[in-house]
Amino acid sequence: MRAKSLFCAACLIVVAGCTHPRLASKPGVYTVTVQPVHTAHNEIHATYVRPLTSQHSGYLVVFATGDDGWFGTSRALFVHLAERGYTLAGFSAPEALRDIVQSDQRISTGQAAQALKELYAQAKRHLGLTDSTPIIMVGFSRGASAVAFTAVHPELRDGIVGAVAIALTREADYLRASEGEHRPEIQVDDEDRIQLYPALKLLGGTRLAVIQSTHDSYVPSAESRQLLGPDTETLRLYQVDAEDHGFSNARDTLMQDLDDALRWIEQTTTSAS
Repeated sequence: MRAKSLFCAACLIVVAGCTHPRLASKPGVYTVTVQPVHTAHNEIHATYVRPLTSQHSGYLVVFATGDDGWFGTSRALFVHLAERGYTLAGFSAPEALRDIVQSDQRISTGQAAQALKELYAQAKRHLGLTDSTPIIMVGFSRGASAVAFTAVHPELRDGIVGAVAIALTREADYLRASEGEHRPEIQVDDEDRIQLYPALKLLGGTRLAVIQSTHDSYVPSAESRQLLGPDTETLRLYQVDAEDHGFSNARDTLMQDLDDALRWIEQTTTSAS
């Protein structure tokens, strides 16, 4: 993961100029808009998808890209979710991390959680949703780490009804543990980086799916199984027979597993309503 971070540090500034997805509105199906959203630390852009016919009403899907921004696997996942009729708010990891990379500093997970809270609130206002609208999180690679550090912060967990972490890595390179987060149930390495897999278990009764490649170069799915333990009523691991971190030869299976995971999460929201 560290080698990947050094590569990304060299590339993110270039990629940040291309953060908007090449996704146009689809007449009769959905509309796409891009709007700036603000946090205490920076301004980034949210990409909103509004289905013309609501197929999954009652909640908002928040999507966070990987280091490829709005390209590659991240783009394929976002387009797939749009085609499936979800109301979406999408955020680019390269754009969100741009200022952090330039400063060569890491921010605390507490700061990151507060930024997410602000982004969620603005996304709901922009989409005309109520403040109480529940959220399902979907993140790919670096974007999947948002699922894990959400688990550490109860103020974020309260608004999340389910999450899907795709190609989850071991730790978040640009985040450090906040003061007060050095609790026995929160594991950090010698650089105070929260370990993502143990953090996931703090989601409690919230349904979580992890989708991992069998040949992921950072955490192969067999290792994910060891870290997560067996499936439970609130946890599922999908192991995709793929040759790399981006599921390049198994996109169809990836999308099928994502659909299945979201249906599983939606069963909870339906029964609770």
